[in-house]
Amino acid sequence: MNPLRLGQCLFLLLIFLSASGFGQSAGSVTGRVIDGRSGEGLPGVNIQIQGSSFGTTTDLEGYYKLEGLSPGEYTISFSMMGYAPLNERGVAVILDAPTQLSVQLKSNVLASPQVVVTSSRKEQDILESPFSVSAIGPREIQAKAVVSMIDILSYESGVSTIKGQLNIRGTSGYTMGAGTRSLLLLDGIPMLGSAAGNVTWATIPTSEVDRVEIVKSGGSALYGSSAMGGVVNIITRNAPVQPETRISTKLGVYSHPRVDEWRWREDRGLLYNTEISHSRRIGNHSAWLRVQKRSDDGFMELNWEEAINISAKLKLNFGNAHSAAVFMNVLDDKSGLTSIWESPANPFSAPKGSKNDGTQGQKIVLNGHYNYVYSQDLVIKTKGSAYWNEWTNFGVDPNYSNENRFYEEVQASKSWTTNLTTLVGLTMQQNKVNAEIFGAHTSSSLATFLLIEKRLHQFTLSAGSRWEAYQVDGKRQDEVVTPQLALNWKPSPWLGLRISTGKGFRVPTVAEMFTSARRSIFTVEPNPDLISETSINREFGLTLLAGQIGVVDLFKLDAAIFHNRFERFIEPIPDENAVIHFQNIADARIMGLEIGLGLSAFNNLIDYKSALTVIDPMETDSKGEILDTLSYRHRYHWISTMGIHYWGMDASIEYRYLSRMESVELFQEKPLTGADARVPIHVWNVGIGRSMGDWHLLVRVENVFQYYYTQLERNIEEERIATFTVERRF
Repeated sequence: MNPLRLGQCLFLLLIFLSASGFGQSAGSVTGRVIDGRSGEGLPGVNIQIQGSSFGTTTDLEGYYKLEGLSPGEYTISFSMMGYAPLNERGVAVILDAPTQLSVQLKSNVLASPQVVVTSSRKEQDILESPFSVSAIGPREIQAKAVVSMIDILSYESGVSTIKGQLNIRGTSGYTMGAGTRSLLLLDGIPMLGSAAGNVTWATIPTSEVDRVEIVKSGGSALYGSSAMGGVVNIITRNAPVQPETRISTKLGVYSHPRVDEWRWREDRGLLYNTEISHSRRIGNHSAWLRVQKRSDDGFMELNWEEAINISAKLKLNFGNAHSAAVFMNVLDDKSGLTSIWESPANPFSAPKGSKNDGTQGQKIVLNGHYNYVYSQDLVIKTKGSAYWNEWTNFGVDPNYSNENRFYEEVQASKSWTTNLTTLVGLTMQQNKVNAEIFGAHTSSSLATFLLIEKRLHQFTLSAGSRWEAYQVDGKRQDEVVTPQLALNWKPSPWLGLRISTGKGFRVPTVAEMFTSARRSIFTVEPNPDLISETSINREFGLTLLAGQIGVVDLFKLDAAIFHNRFERFIEPIPDENAVIHFQNIADARIMGLEIGLGLSAFNNLIDYKSALTVIDPMETDSKGEILDTLSYRHRYHWISTMGIHYWGMDASIEYRYLSRMESVELFQEKPLTGADARVPIHVWNVGIGRSMGDWHLLVRVENVFQYYYTQLERNIEEERIATFTVERRF
């Protein structure tokens, strides 16, 4: 049977069979969640029945009620940012009499989200995830006062960035912004552009993010193309229980270069970012609106940017069965456009003749989803998005692009028993681009996926697969089937072990296939014969999460060994004349290990996070013989952060290390002359903040020691900048 027809039949079968469980007699659980220190009720606590889609949140006084539960025993999780998570096991539900369950949560500044949704497309304990997952909460985002989400992702284990391109465990390297092997989701919906497949980070409303989940293993079986190296899911917040208005202003000053001969302007460059947002409940519904104005002189001559950004989210709740949400972002931006520096003697200046180069454009993102809890055992979710992008380059090489993308998805999750669940879905995507450098092209894809999860005492076995076909300009380009298999063992409430293997794939982007452009010394020519690249991903890992051991309030350890084998790997390859073509190179292999730990101690006085990632990135032939080191990868990556919280003050120090790049594509290092030298990366940041009633003040200095380095050849990085942020909430 055709895989698409099989997926559709399974989807209809789930809906039909679910009717047998609908309308049965049901019980309920009620209670209150309070702060373990003050004894006051906690509003907005997330309450979830593990292994199902049933959940709720507490009201203004901390009370909650879970209804429509079949008789039996359940594990109920309670989680809230700033508090250690709590799981209540063996909660008995009976007919006709509500079960009473009240709990206390203990505050913890290190506590990051422990209930994740990305690795299996449903809520689950992070210890039961089949893949390596890390999570970032709003406290970490606010502590850095980040304007762009990319600024905080580079301080997560195994995650690095080059010119805004996301790179998880070395899978992406650098592809000139024309494609990425790490998929970005916003509220579970793909956010990549239609032509280049790159990420516009400015469309992410950083101040309105509830949490970020990073899946570091291949996710193509559930999420399709571009997820072969991992998935980043940015989940926006809902409005809080009480109405809230935020006004925030961030001011920054760049340092002059340490070398006087490098100075390219008389005055210091400035950064200015201001945001105003308002959120409130409207009956059972909620909404927030955010307006941002940003102006950045940049640390390089063509590193400047100006933008106005408007974001909004409306969350609709119609009882326990129906809920929906709509997210919108409108971005109008203008920025400098640079390729390389003027010379090693003038690394902050633009090349002569391109000092007025820039780009301006408008982007509109519209995302929405609708959830229908048909019964305790069946939940149907639909998602959709629309993306419009229009930009124009000005200066030496003027060009333009008009792009749009539409995405649709429907999925159904069914619990057949307390130990067996299935998830089946269908996705469609349509892209259209008309650009001077790409030409006029259309592409589309159709996919169906299936995931089966079976619990066997302390073990959870999950098996899934995805079938996807895509076409370009009306012609079938390729068809891929990507299975995955994973086993999780949770022998205790504080330990989870996992092993997984799966196939990944990535469809070549329009930019990789059709770009014909010349900028500065770079020339890119099209290669319409590109086909999809595939991978086999393997991982073994463990997560340990424990609390209250002596003076230690919370301790977390995560470790993983991984091996990724790629076929028909797509890389930008220059010829002897420096003309670049994107090509399917023979094969590649990236293997490595990752160890991360975090702890808080002395009643939340100190918290510490550190992680080391080691990779071995190699280009190989079809027999597995090593040919060369893959370009634009750092073999060693270490991040470390320490925070001190005392007397209402929050102080932090951060360190990021990446080893010297061993291989690049265009300008190899010349040992005799020292030209195009590459060095390791050592960056230190410090910050101190204070909250006083409705006000919060934060001072940060990034790249404290003004360390100079390059990642992309002939592009200097990160001048030192000191920032001051003031925010008021009322």
